[in-house]
Amino acid sequence: MKIRSLTTAVVEANFDWTIVRIETEDGHVGWGECFFAPGLTRIVEQMADLVVGDDARQIGAVVARLRAAASGAGSVGGIIHNALSGIDGALWDLNARAIGVPLWRMLGGRVQDSVRVYADCHGGAGLMGLGPMLDIRTPRWAGADEVATGEVGRSLFDPGAETEPVDLALLARRASEAVAKGFDALKFDLDVPGLVPVRAGSRTMPVGGASLARDMVAAIREGAGPDTELAFDLHWRYDFGSAMRIARALADLPVLWLEDPLPPENVSGLIALAGASGVPLGGGENLVGYRSFEPLLEAGSLSVLTPDLGKVGGVAEARRIAEAAQSRGLGIAPHNIAGPIGTAFAAQVSATWPNLVALEYHAQDVPFFEELVAAPLIVNGSIEMTEEPGIGVVPDLDVVRRWAKPGETVFGEEPR
Repeated sequence: MKIRSLTTAVVEANFDWTIVRIETEDGHVGWGECFFAPGLTRIVEQMADLVVGDDARQIGAVVARLRAAASGAGSVGGIIHNALSGIDGALWDLNARAIGVPLWRMLGGRVQDSVRVYADCHGGAGLMGLGPMLDIRTPRWAGADEVATGEVGRSLFDPGAETEPVDLALLARRASEAVAKGFDALKFDLDVPGLVPVRAGSRTMPVGGASLARDMVAAIREGAGPDTELAFDLHWRYDFGSAMRIARALADLPVLWLEDPLPPENVSGLIALAGASGVPLGGGENLVGYRSFEPLLEAGSLSVLTPDLGKVGGVAEARRIAEAAQSRGLGIAPHNIAGPIGTAFAAQVSATWPNLVALEYHAQDVPFFEELVAAPLIVNGSIEMTEEPGIGVVPDLDVVRRWAKPGETVFGEEPR
């Protein structure tokens, strides 16, 4: 099965969903998705020149060759691995389809008959459109009242970028609405106006932030009810003292995990924070490969690991991370801001892990998520594992074209 082509399309959703298509000379096709990044499709385009003619069955060899070829661009980390991860996923999908089995079967069999999904509810308003440089944008398919407010064009982590005021009633309603859709686990952002540092370069939480965080969690709990598990995200915003104040404010509450309170390289800080606060910590979405996770695993600084299969470096690396977490009694909850292609792929891989907590879903407000694959993927808060070949879904090309990002090709077609 020699590779004939490697092409991409970008769907402009709340994030850029970069879909990868690999076709072989004998007509087999595989689909993958890359985590968004500036210049990503150009990277994949240049990688395509190298893989044409390669044997698509040799997944490890193809990906290793691309990694070596990109080594001058720093392939030990960075956005090269966003491209590699999408290509790796498409190769796995292609091979599973070629022999007519679901991906989970190719990976040794499933442990989960269905994959539990948690809904990411942002900071109350469920949707913020972000470009490749985290630049705030207004999606062309969303009404103004549906989108979290911010200064268009400004990068998300700039001071004052988000302007959505905290609305406790909205938080409760958003939680209740997500539970009504069938989700029994939710995640909300706590780094919102009133809690985010207000000076450029600062990681210090404003005065009163810990009290606001507690009020937010109480409102979300009221809306979600007593049987829904709750996680909260801090996006690496804080210094140690601020993270400690937030964690201690939540210490007596049933928190599933507190995500990324500190940068992941601050291993000693995470260890101290976990020990002093008693709150389970999660993290790892920005780490690439097993070796990046190894210090956190060895230190025991996290309770839940959150690798993103769209950029972690491929299935082999993700499986090493999950197995190492399992051997240490740790949970794994993959970070996932992907469209339905990336989500279906992540579910297939996650179904093989006994220590899966839940898979993230960050697109409940994108109106064409299900339309993109012409069938419901998430039903009552879970993704069923079936006997459908590969990742179980294929993109509807007409829908891809309808929502394609201007200026980007659609699987080799001229950009519109």
